[in-house]
Formats: sequence, structure tokens, C-alpha cells
Amino acid sequence: MALQEFISKFYHKGGPAFLNRFEVLIISPFEANEDINDDRHTSFKVVSAVMPGKNLRTVTNENVYGPTFEMAQGVTYAETISMNFYLSSEHFERTYFMNWMDMIYKPESYNLEYYDNYKRNIEIYQLNKNEQRTAGITLTECYPKTIGAIEYAQSSADVGQINVEFVFREHFHTDENGKMVNESYRPAVSNPIQLPQRGRTLSSFGGLDFDF
Repeated sequence: MALQEFISKFYHKGGPAFLNRFEVLIISPFEANEDINDDRHTSFKVVSAVMPGKNLRTVTNENVYGPTFEMAQGVTYAETISMNFYLSSEHFERTYFMNWMDMIYKPESYNLEYYDNYKRNIEIYQLNKNEQRTAGITLTECYPKTIGAIEYAQSSADVGQINVEFVFREHFHTDENGKMVNESYRPAVSNPIQLPQRGRTLSSFGGLDFDF
């Protein structure tokens, strides 16, 4: 493939994705942090974040004559995702997530909050050079599971950071407006008698499906 053709095809889909251009939207429960500006402040302090992958869980089909093969059994995601946040001198960001965790598990009574009251969605967006959203992912039913330790050292002059691990249930691919990509598309069951049409479509969760 000629270089110009490669560049043309690359920029036909928005150009390269620069991994230092991203945006994260986190909104904690109102009972944990009442001021929405606290959500904006914390979201702005994200240093690094991970868009989780997707994995098909398979099982070996041994009820066949001849070589065995793998069959899809379900879908799995990572158990948690990790984010790093810049830490202010007042440890505001750490307090923000501590409030969320204390809302889930009451430190004074050891009672647990109802699940629906503390889970929230988190959105991660890819940005272009003009700081515009081009694609995204929504993680559903999230909450902080672990707040990392803070390590001090006399020899370090680095800005402090904290690591937070979030639990989530599932995720789906979104467009720049946070809407699920091709929400109406549902793959049809293949007919083994007919040859599939050659094409390229997006699944309801954003994955590319190639038919040959």
C-alpha cells in the first residue's frame, strides 16, 4: 500500500488516536458529594485511565469425532479498572472517593448501602487535537473498590498521585455524544446454507464484525 493511500485511509476515520488526549466523566452519588463541582474537579484531575477490553469466555467441545474446538460460552470483562489522579495538598481527591466508599459501607454502623444507591456510570472519551470528543466508552454500575496508598519520600519532588480501582458491570462503545454506537443493530443468526454477504458492520457494543 502506498504511503499516501495509507495516510488517506487513516484520516478518513478521523486520524490517529493520541492517547494523551482523553476526558473522563465521574459523578458520585449525591449523598457522598453534594456539590457537582466536586465531580468536575475530580474528573479533571485524572492522570491516566484505561478503556477495558472484552473477552469471549469459551469452552472446549469434546462431543465431536475428531479434533476438539472452542465454542463461545459467554462474555467477560476485567474485574476492575484503574485510574490515577493528581493529588492536591488538601487531599481533596482522596476525600472525594473516601466519601463515596463511606457512603457504601457506613464506618459508624458497618451497615451497607443499597446497591442501586451507590453505583454510577463512568464515561471515557477520546479527544482529537481540537479537544473535541470523537469516540467514547461508558462503564456501567461503577463504584470505587480500592484507594491506593500514598508513598512519601524526601528524595522525590513529584506531584502526588493516588490510584483508584473501580468495579464495573459492563461497558459499551459510544459516539462523541455518549450515545451507544448502532444501538438498533442486532446480529442475526447465521444460516449455514446461505453464504454470508461480504461486509463490515458495527456490533451493538461497538466491536467490528467482518463477514467474508
